[in-house]
Amino acid sequence: MLHVLELKRDVRVLEHENKILKSEKIECDMRTLVLQKDLAKLKETLSMKEEAFVIDFAKLEKEFLKSKQKVESLLVENNKLVDKLKQIESDLAANKCWNRSSQALNWLNTHHSRGRKDLGFEKTHTVYAKYRKYVGLHENIVCFHCGKTGHYRYTCLSRNMSKKETWSM
Repeated sequence: MLHVLELKRDVRVLEHENKILKSEKIECDMRTLVLQKDLAKLKETLSMKEEAFVIDFAKLEKEFLKSKQKVESLLVENNKLVDKLKQIESDLAANKCWNRSSQALNWLNTHHSRGRKDLGFEKTHTVYAKYRKYVGLHENIVCFHCGKTGHYRYTCLSRNMSKKETWSM
């Protein structure tokens, strides 16, 4: 009988352990269900975020392409402006040369008009230095033989050379 009592006690212990294990299994099943629901929600939000990411990425890619095209067009425009600036600088340099020659032409018109009144001839009163009979600046003096500035016709080297050649023949 002792053996039967031990066996009954072992059966009761095993039944108690079985109840505990069943309750733990039920709790685990409930946790599994909760975790599966959470996993389903996470998968759904992940897919929604992935779709939003794909949409945002497509928008950003379009904006990048637009910006790239805009930068390229601005670079082309900048190159055109640089070329235009170079052209303007060369025109300015040419105009500076013209200003120097126009000063010489203006001096010719004001100092050698010989009383003529016509287009291009201005009659002006010239101011002379007190102690000099003739006043002339080298950049204003124009040779009437060779057309260069800086000397008069009677001091022109090319005229004197041509005179010597004609007299020597």
